Amino acid sequence: MKTKEMIEMNNELRKNLNGENKIFYENLLLYLRIEGFARDENKIETHLLMILQDILEAQNDGIAAETYFGKNPKVIADELLAEMPRSPWEVIKTGLYVVMGYMGVSFLPALMAAGKPVDIGALGLSGLYLFSIVLILFKYIGRTIYNVNIMIQNKILKFLATFIAVSIGIAPVILIGSLVKTPVRFQLDGWSGIVVIILGLIIGAFLFIRQKDKTFSLPFVIYLCDAGVLGIMTRLPKIGHFLMDTQSGRYIVVGIIIVLLVIFWLWNILVLKKIKKLDESK
Repeated sequence: MKTKEMIEMNNELRKNLNGENKIFYENLLLYLRIEGFARDENKIETHLLMILQDILEAQNDGIAAETYFGKNPKVIADELLAEMPRSPWEVIKTGLYVVMGYMGVSFLPALMAAGKPVDIGALGLSGLYLFSIVLILFKYIGRTIYNVNIMIQNKILKFLATFIAVSIGIAPVILIGSLVKTPVRFQLDGWSGIVVIILGLIIGAFLFIRQKDKTFSLPFVIYLCDAGVLGIMTRLPKIGHFLMDTQSGRYIVVGIIIVLLVIFWLWNILVLKKIKKLDESK
């Protein structure tokens, strides 16, 4: 069975877990998937699916998961991971995904304002930083998140802990983007910039349409589309002159960017709340 198919089956079968077993299994799933970084993903998902099926069978017999296994989730996961050495190719593949993914999703926002060169070198450095953080922290982040998940039951405190950790990790990315200048820059003003933005929107729309579950990506796609439209407007002769060369226009551009960011984050929060309510009602 393909990895994607196993993940989909896992998502469906988890709906049948009772409250106690759901907490046990989701702690195991979270820890195993994070600590399984750079290991064979198919094997990880195979083990997760087999364990889930065992828990459901035990649940039908009235036996709790913790009683059935006689171990906490972390011990079970560590035993499985010990049998699966890390793969260098998985590390390289993840690195490419992180760097190229960051550069891809940052490209259209970088084109929001005409007259500002796109620094591909700085985008690449930011992507490499994110990947280095992944490499450095993945050794510890799995058990750290697992311990936080076990120790902190309050949802607000969990959110705050996650928000602080993410903010600390992302802060250098913002600094790199604003302070670092590299020679690998190019200017995309006028119609050349408009053509590139339209091509970027078409590629983004194609990738979005191909996705089955659009819940998480929809807010980001809307943000990128709005950023692309703003980028086109700033490059049109008359409108662009007003937006970029007058004080009122520049205030409007800054205001639009701030509004877009606020809408993006609020939408993400609403989506996460909706998903949480659906999970709690199952």
